[in-house]
Amino acid sequence: MPGAPLTIFGMPASAPWPPVPRNTSPPIHSRWLDRAAGRALRLALGAALLAHAAAAISARTAHADDRVPDDRVPDEPAIVDKPIPFDDERVRLTLAYRRQHVDPDAADITIEPRVIVLHYTAGGTAEGTFQYFSGNHMEAARAALAAAGDVNVSSHFLVDRDGTIYRLMPETRMARHCIGLNHVAIGVENVGDDKKWPLTDAQVEADARLVRYLAARFPITHLVGHSEAARLEGKIYFHERDPKYRNVKPDPGTRFMKLVRARLADLKLKGPP
Repeated sequence: MPGAPLTIFGMPASAPWPPVPRNTSPPIHSRWLDRAAGRALRLALGAALLAHAAAAISARTAHADDRVPDDRVPDEPAIVDKPIPFDDERVRLTLAYRRQHVDPDAADITIEPRVIVLHYTAGGTAEGTFQYFSGNHMEAARAALAAAGDVNVSSHFLVDRDGTIYRLMPETRMARHCIGLNHVAIGVENVGDDKKWPLTDAQVEADARLVRYLAARFPITHLVGHSEAARLEGKIYFHERDPKYRNVKPDPGTRFMKLVRARLADLKLKGPP
């Protein structure tokens, strides 16, 4: 426009640049607005952090094990891990046994424990039982068991006469220890018998501590002795495809089961019908 003042870009190249503004303090109202914005930002960040923490706590609570009424899992008893050999051959033999006796379509040897079965070994040493369980194959001398499958017997835990607890294999891996219940049962062997090596008070206490701990970790509903297991047939959990494959066992004895159950009455675990 004629007579209009030149803009910066319209000034001759030799014209001086406009003066740089001085670094003066902003007006009072600007400083107040900046402080207010800072406070608002800090409050927003704090609220976001609190919301994140609350969501994390809620998620943990939603996935917590609700099988312990007071939300506390008992302390793990002293357990010595002493795994028996469990190579690929034993896995294959165990799966073959599971398919033969429980589920012909089984794809693995993983179990979800629902029952704990207490046994005695009928021997005097933990090491002797450990060595016996360590073989992959059932001994030929036990003809009825050998005819029902090649995989050797075993258990998940072994309790020595002084109460020492040995874990022989993971609780969620199937062991051959109780006809009809192997697919849902954790087996606990106690060194001894009812005559030459009577089970001890230390074993009673150790079994009770172990059962309490396992019942808090897994959805256990039943505690039975090996001698009681057959009474679950036709009632709950018991499943054996071979109608002729049954046995009668005396272990671990009525007295032992009564003493262990007395220490676990508050858990209200079911026994045989």
